[in-house]
Amino acid sequence: MKASKQCPICKKDIENLQEQYCKNHSKAKKELKKGYEAWLKAYGSLSWDDYLQKILNLEGLVGDFVREIAQHEFYFSS
Repeated sequence: MKASKQCPICKKDIENLQEQYCKNHSKAKKELKKGYEAWLKAYGSLSWDDYLQKILNLEGLVGDFVREIAQHEFYFSS
């Protein structure tokens, strides 16, 4: 029997067990991290939590998967 792991956000099966999220949310997290690097260059100093808060305040300007990742990272990750 194949080991199974589910995305904590959407509960879809995670294909790559090395990942924390499903394929869509993993891609969104990678894009979120790329954006964080760009914001660090622009702001000079910005914590990950401050960045996530800014992303969450951009309602309607970020995609659903990115918003869901930002929410999960902000509220549930340490």
